[in-house]
Amino acid sequence: MKLFISTLTLAVLLTFSSHTKAQTAPTKDRSGIGPKIGYYKAPDAEDGTMFIGFQTRTRGEVFGFEFAAEYRGEQSYSTTNGDLTIKQVPVTATLLMHVPLASNFQPYGLAGLGAYYTFYDYDGGFVSPGDDAEFNIGYHLGFGLDLPLNESAGLNIDYRYLFLDDKGDDLDDTEFSGNVISAGLTFYF
Repeated sequence: MKLFISTLTLAVLLTFSSHTKAQTAPTKDRSGIGPKIGYYKAPDAEDGTMFIGFQTRTRGEVFGFEFAAEYRGEQSYSTTNGDLTIKQVPVTATLLMHVPLASNFQPYGLAGLGAYYTFYDYDGGFVSPGDDAEFNIGYHLGFGLDLPLNESAGLNIDYRYLFLDDKGDDLDDTEFSGNVISAGLTFYF
């Protein structure tokens, strides 16, 4: 996975570095909305899950803001008390800090908070097997890259590490924090 991410990053850098110009970003001082897709994997989950959602972004010269809502499919966990499946609907707010290197190559750092509506499905030896749901608060840190496609659209690719606490006593050894890789297409107006 690390080799794939490194290779992809190098390919993007080489592709867009030959086309850079010293001008302002076409998406500067604009807002937009668009779809978002990605992949989320917690360390203790048996496998990761894809997600879909939407995002709205506002850009300045250096600082930007993103608001996103997503639906994350099932992740399965095997715990000492039994099997657990979770689904999540996160609503996040993120501050973006761009490094405007060129009009078509704009890396950024990011930090944000989110409300994670989590659906639990317990099986096995849990105290109260069945379904449950709750809100969890988490935060994320990461980095990404804005690739303006034209005057009114841009592609963004980013990596975030999500810091998210588990539900309670039955899940003391279960880690819900994890890696999030996403791509979004923003149509600016």
